[in-house]
Amino acid sequence: MKMSGSDEKILLLMGMVVLTVAVRAIDEDPTGFVTWGHNYYKTWGQPALVINETSELHLTLDHKSGSGFESNSIYGSGSFNMRIKAPQTKSTRVVTSFYLMSKSSRNDQLCFQIFGNGPAYLLNTNIFINGEGDKDQRFHLWFDPTKNYHSYRFLWNQHQLVFYVDDTPIRVYRKNPGISYPSVQTMFMHGSVKNGSIVDPKEMPYTAEFQASTIDGCVTDFFGIQKCFGPEFWWNRKENWQLSSRERKLYMNARKVYMDYDYCSDRKLYPEVPKEFMEDQNKNVWLWSYVAASKNKKLYL
Repeated sequence: MKMSGSDEKILLLMGMVVLTVAVRAIDEDPTGFVTWGHNYYKTWGQPALVINETSELHLTLDHKSGSGFESNSIYGSGSFNMRIKAPQTKSTRVVTSFYLMSKSSRNDQLCFQIFGNGPAYLLNTNIFINGEGDKDQRFHLWFDPTKNYHSYRFLWNQHQLVFYVDDTPIRVYRKNPGISYPSVQTMFMHGSVKNGSIVDPKEMPYTAEFQASTIDGCVTDFFGIQKCFGPEFWWNRKENWQLSSRERKLYMNARKVYMDYDYCSDRKLYPEVPKEFMEDQNKNVWLWSYVAASKNKKLYL
Protein backbone atom coordinates (compact mmCIF):
# COMPACT_ATOMS: atom_id res chain seq x y z
CA MET A 1 0.00 0.00 0.00
CA LYS A 2 1.41 3.35 -0.99
CA MET A 3 1.76 5.89 1.83
CA SER A 4 0.56 9.43 1.53
CA GLY A 5 2.99 12.31 1.73
CA SER A 6 1.84 13.15 5.28
CA ASP A 7 2.41 9.53 6.42
CA GLU A 8 5.94 9.58 5.01
CA LYS A 9 6.68 12.79 6.91
CA ILE A 10 5.40 11.28 10.16
CA LEU A 11 7.59 8.18 9.73
CA LEU A 12 10.59 10.37 8.91
CA LEU A 13 10.07 12.45 12.06
CA MET A 14 9.69 9.28 14.15
CA GLY A 15 12.94 7.95 12.70
CA MET A 16 14.72 11.21 13.57
CA VAL A 17 13.45 10.99 17.17
CA VAL A 18 14.60 7.37 17.49
CA LEU A 19 18.00 8.29 16.06
CA THR A 20 18.38 11.21 18.48
CA VAL A 21 17.52 9.00 21.46
CA ALA A 22 19.94 6.33 20.23
CA VAL A 23 22.79 8.81 19.91
CA ARG A 24 22.11 10.17 23.37
CA ALA A 25 22.06 6.65 24.79
CA ILE A 26 25.45 5.97 23.22
CA ASP A 27 27.10 9.14 24.50
CA GLU A 28 25.51 9.59 27.92
CA ASP A 29 24.28 7.29 30.63
CA PRO A 30 21.01 8.07 32.49
CA THR A 31 22.87 9.66 35.43
CA GLY A 32 24.05 12.54 33.26
CA PHE A 33 27.63 11.30 32.91
CA VAL A 34 29.17 10.66 29.51
CA THR A 35 30.60 7.36 28.33
CA TRP A 36 34.33 7.36 27.77
CA GLY A 37 34.53 5.43 24.54
CA HIS A 38 32.55 7.94 22.51
CA ASN A 39 33.96 11.13 24.02
CA TYR A 40 37.58 10.43 24.97
CA TYR A 41 40.51 8.22 24.03
CA LYS A 42 43.76 7.18 25.70
CA THR A 43 46.69 9.26 24.46
CA TRP A 44 49.66 7.76 26.29
CA GLY A 45 50.87 5.40 29.01
CA GLN A 46 49.19 2.56 30.82
CA PRO A 47 45.90 1.08 29.53
CA ALA A 48 42.92 2.97 30.91
CA LEU A 49 40.34 0.91 32.81
CA VAL A 50 36.72 1.83 32.12
CA ILE A 51 34.38 0.87 34.97
CA ASN A 52 30.91 -0.49 34.09
CA GLU A 53 31.48 0.66 30.49
CA THR A 54 30.06 4.06 31.40
CA SER A 55 31.42 7.18 32.99
CA GLU A 56 34.18 6.10 35.36
CA LEU A 57 37.79 5.83 34.21
CA HIS A 58 40.84 4.66 36.18
CA LEU A 59 44.30 5.90 35.14
CA THR A 60 47.38 4.16 36.54
CA LEU A 61 50.87 5.34 37.42
CA ASP A 62 53.54 2.70 38.03
CA HIS A 63 57.34 2.52 37.84
CA LYS A 64 57.18 2.42 34.03
CA SER A 65 54.74 5.16 33.13
CA GLY A 66 51.72 7.25 34.00
CA SER A 67 48.75 7.62 31.65
CA GLY A 68 46.48 10.18 30.07
CA PHE A 69 43.37 10.76 27.94
CA GLU A 70 42.05 13.40 25.54
CA SER A 71 38.63 14.39 24.24
CA ASN A 72 37.63 13.46 20.72
CA SER A 73 36.19 16.94 20.14
CA ILE A 74 37.81 20.35 20.26
CA TYR A 75 36.08 23.34 21.90
CA GLY A 76 36.00 27.12 21.64
CA SER A 77 34.15 27.98 24.87
CA GLY A 78 32.10 26.25 27.52
CA SER A 79 31.71 24.85 31.02
CA PHE A 80 33.92 21.79 31.49
CA ASN A 81 33.46 19.66 34.58
CA MET A 82 35.42 16.61 35.71
CA ARG A 83 34.87 14.67 38.95
CA ILE A 84 38.16 13.30 40.29
CA LYS A 85 39.31 11.08 43.13
CA ALA A 86 43.08 11.45 43.46
CA PRO A 87 45.38 8.59 44.50
CA GLN A 88 46.58 8.39 48.09
CA THR A 89 50.29 9.16 48.29
CA LYS A 90 52.92 10.80 50.47
CA SER A 91 54.86 12.01 47.43
CA THR A 92 54.36 15.58 46.22
CA ARG A 93 55.55 14.44 42.81
CA VAL A 94 52.43 12.39 42.03
CA VAL A 95 50.28 14.78 40.00
CA THR A 96 46.66 14.19 38.96
CA SER A 97 45.61 16.70 36.29
CA PHE A 98 42.54 17.92 34.45
CA TYR A 99 43.17 20.55 31.80
CA LEU A 100 42.16 22.19 28.54
CA MET A 101 44.94 22.60 25.98
CA SER A 102 45.31 23.75 22.39
CA LYS A 103 47.52 22.02 19.86
CA SER A 104 50.11 24.51 18.67
CA SER A 105 53.78 25.32 19.21
CA ARG A 106 52.68 28.22 21.47
CA ASN A 107 49.69 26.68 23.16
CA ASP A 108 46.95 27.94 25.45
CA GLN A 109 46.20 25.83 28.52
CA LEU A 110 43.98 25.92 31.62
CA CYS A 111 44.99 23.46 34.30
CA PHE A 112 44.00 21.86 37.61
CA GLN A 113 46.78 19.81 39.27
CA ILE A 114 46.33 17.84 42.51
CA PHE A 115 49.70 17.34 44.20
CA GLY A 116 50.23 14.38 46.53
CA ASN A 117 51.73 14.53 50.04
CA GLY A 118 48.79 13.41 52.13
CA PRO A 119 47.18 14.50 54.26
CA ALA A 120 48.30 18.00 53.15
CA TYR A 121 47.25 17.73 49.49
CA LEU A 122 47.57 20.87 47.38
CA LEU A 123 45.61 22.04 44.34
CA ASN A 124 47.61 24.01 41.79
CA THR A 125 45.99 26.03 39.01
CA ASN A 126 47.83 27.45 36.03
CA ILE A 127 47.13 29.36 32.83
CA PHE A 128 49.22 29.33 29.66
CA ILE A 129 48.52 31.91 26.97
CA ASN A 130 50.37 31.76 23.67
CA GLY A 131 52.93 29.44 25.25
CA GLU A 132 53.63 31.59 28.30
CA GLY A 133 52.77 30.13 31.72
CA ASP A 134 54.11 30.78 35.23
CA LYS A 135 50.67 31.92 36.34
CA ASP A 136 50.39 29.47 39.21
CA GLN A 137 47.94 29.92 42.06
CA ARG A 138 47.96 27.17 44.68
CA PHE A 139 45.42 26.25 47.35
CA HIS A 140 45.03 24.03 50.37
CA LEU A 141 41.91 21.94 49.94
CA TRP A 142 39.15 21.92 52.57
CA PHE A 143 38.63 18.18 52.02
CA ASP A 144 40.67 15.05 51.37
CA PRO A 145 40.67 14.66 47.54
CA THR A 146 41.45 10.93 47.83
CA LYS A 147 38.38 9.90 49.86
CA ASN A 148 35.55 10.83 47.50
CA TYR A 149 34.90 12.33 44.09
CA HIS A 150 34.99 16.13 43.87
CA SER A 151 34.19 18.42 40.96
CA TYR A 152 36.77 20.56 39.18
CA ARG A 153 35.31 22.86 36.55
CA PHE A 154 36.40 25.54 34.07
CA LEU A 155 33.99 28.24 32.88
CA TRP A 156 35.49 29.77 29.73
CA ASN A 157 33.88 32.54 27.72
CA GLN A 158 35.00 35.77 26.09
CA HIS A 159 34.82 37.75 29.33
CA GLN A 160 36.26 35.59 32.08
CA LEU A 161 37.84 32.28 33.04
CA VAL A 162 36.63 30.82 36.33
CA PHE A 163 38.10 27.82 38.13
CA TYR A 164 35.53 26.08 40.36
CA VAL A 165 35.96 23.37 43.00
CA ASP A 166 32.62 21.84 44.02
CA ASP A 167 30.84 25.00 42.76
CA THR A 168 33.13 27.31 44.77
CA PRO A 169 35.02 29.72 42.50
CA ILE A 170 38.67 29.84 43.57
CA ARG A 171 40.22 31.68 40.65
CA VAL A 172 39.08 34.30 38.13
CA TYR A 173 41.03 35.58 35.14
CA ARG A 174 39.28 38.40 33.32
CA LYS A 175 39.65 39.74 29.81
CA ASN A 176 40.90 43.33 29.99
CA PRO A 177 42.54 45.70 27.48
CA GLY A 178 46.27 45.11 27.13
CA ILE A 179 46.16 41.70 28.84
CA SER A 180 46.64 38.40 27.01
CA TYR A 181 43.54 36.21 27.07
CA PRO A 182 42.80 32.75 25.59
CA SER A 183 40.36 33.81 22.87
CA VAL A 184 42.20 32.72 19.71
CA GLN A 185 43.00 29.01 20.06
CA THR A 186 40.52 26.15 20.44
CA MET A 187 41.27 23.48 23.06
CA PHE A 188 40.86 19.79 23.82
CA MET A 189 40.00 18.33 27.24
CA HIS A 190 42.69 16.21 28.92
CA GLY A 191 43.27 14.20 32.08
CA SER A 192 46.36 12.42 33.38
CA VAL A 193 48.26 10.99 36.32
CA LYS A 194 52.06 11.18 36.31
CA ASN A 195 55.08 11.79 38.50
CA GLY A 196 57.22 14.90 38.19
CA SER A 197 60.34 13.12 39.47
CA ILE A 198 61.38 9.88 41.19
CA VAL A 199 58.87 8.46 43.67
CA ASP A 200 59.14 5.46 45.95
CA PRO A 201 58.38 2.36 43.81
CA LYS A 202 57.12 0.59 46.93
CA GLU A 203 54.11 2.92 46.94
CA MET A 204 53.17 2.09 43.34
CA PRO A 205 50.94 1.62 41.51
CA TYR A 206 48.78 4.71 41.97
CA THR A 207 45.28 4.97 40.56
CA ALA A 208 43.52 8.24 39.73
CA GLU A 209 39.77 7.96 39.20
CA PHE A 210 37.80 10.22 36.86
CA GLN A 211 34.08 10.72 36.21
CA ALA A 212 33.16 12.88 33.23
CA SER A 213 29.94 14.87 33.41
CA THR A 214 27.93 15.93 30.38
CA ILE A 215 30.11 18.33 28.38
CA ASP A 216 28.65 21.84 28.04
CA GLY A 217 31.03 23.05 25.35
CA CYS A 218 30.93 24.56 21.88
CA VAL A 219 32.32 21.87 19.57
CA THR A 220 34.22 23.41 16.67
CA ASP A 221 37.39 22.93 14.61
CA PHE A 222 40.96 24.21 14.94
CA PHE A 223 40.18 27.60 13.40
CA GLY A 224 36.50 27.91 14.31
CA ILE A 225 36.60 29.66 17.68
CA GLN A 226 34.60 32.66 16.46
CA LYS A 227 31.41 30.63 16.16
CA CYS A 228 31.63 29.81 19.90
CA PHE A 229 31.15 33.39 21.17
CA GLY A 230 27.37 33.70 20.70
CA PRO A 231 24.62 34.04 23.36
CA GLU A 232 22.94 30.84 22.17
CA PHE A 233 25.36 29.13 24.57
CA TRP A 234 24.31 29.68 28.20
CA TRP A 235 27.87 30.18 29.46
CA ASN A 236 28.32 33.17 27.13
CA ARG A 237 25.29 35.09 28.40
CA LYS A 238 25.68 38.27 30.39
CA GLU A 239 25.00 36.69 33.79
CA ASN A 240 28.21 34.68 33.25
CA TRP A 241 30.43 37.66 32.42
CA GLN A 242 31.25 38.07 36.11
CA LEU A 243 30.67 36.28 39.40
CA SER A 244 27.31 36.55 41.11
CA SER A 245 27.18 38.17 44.55
CA ARG A 246 26.98 34.73 46.18
CA GLU A 247 29.92 33.44 44.13
CA ARG A 248 31.90 36.57 44.99
CA LYS A 249 31.59 35.83 48.72
CA LEU A 250 32.63 32.20 48.23
CA TYR A 251 35.53 33.32 46.07
CA MET A 252 36.85 35.87 48.53
CA ASN A 253 36.60 33.44 51.43
CA ALA A 254 38.38 30.66 49.52
CA ARG A 255 41.28 32.92 48.65
CA LYS A 256 41.49 34.42 52.13
CA VAL A 257 41.46 31.08 53.95
CA TYR A 258 42.92 28.49 51.58
CA MET A 259 45.37 30.24 49.24
CA ASP A 260 48.95 28.99 49.61
CA TYR A 261 50.72 30.79 46.74
CA ASP A 262 49.89 33.47 44.16
CA TYR A 263 52.22 34.32 41.28
CA CYS A 264 50.92 37.90 41.34
CA SER A 265 52.52 38.38 44.76
CA ASP A 266 55.85 36.75 43.89
CA ARG A 267 58.33 39.60 43.47
CA LYS A 268 61.18 37.18 42.71
CA LEU A 269 59.33 35.77 39.73
CA TYR A 270 57.67 39.07 38.78
CA PRO A 271 59.64 42.14 39.98
CA GLU A 272 56.73 44.22 38.68
CA VAL A 273 53.15 43.35 39.59
CA PRO A 274 51.49 41.59 36.60
CA LYS A 275 49.04 43.72 34.64
CA GLU A 276 46.17 41.31 35.16
CA PHE A 277 46.53 41.68 38.92
CA MET A 278 46.46 45.48 38.77
CA GLU A 279 43.46 45.59 36.42
CA ASP A 280 41.33 43.29 38.55
CA GLN A 281 42.50 44.74 41.86
CA ASN A 282 41.01 48.03 40.69
CA LYS A 283 37.70 46.19 40.35
CA ASN A 284 38.14 44.57 43.80
CA VAL A 285 38.19 41.11 42.22
CA TRP A 286 41.71 40.08 43.19
CA LEU A 287 42.11 42.08 46.39
CA TRP A 288 41.81 39.09 48.70
CA SER A 289 44.63 37.23 46.95
CA TYR A 290 46.98 40.06 47.90
CA VAL A 291 45.61 40.28 51.45
CA ALA A 292 45.77 36.51 51.95
CA ALA A 293 49.30 36.31 50.61
CA SER A 294 50.40 39.15 52.87
CA LYS A 295 48.89 37.58 55.97
CA ASN A 296 50.46 34.22 55.15
CA LYS A 297 53.80 35.92 54.49
CA LYS A 298 53.87 34.57 50.95
CA LEU A 299 54.97 37.90 49.47
CA TYR A 300 58.50 37.97 48.10
CA LEU A 301 59.56 41.62 48.34
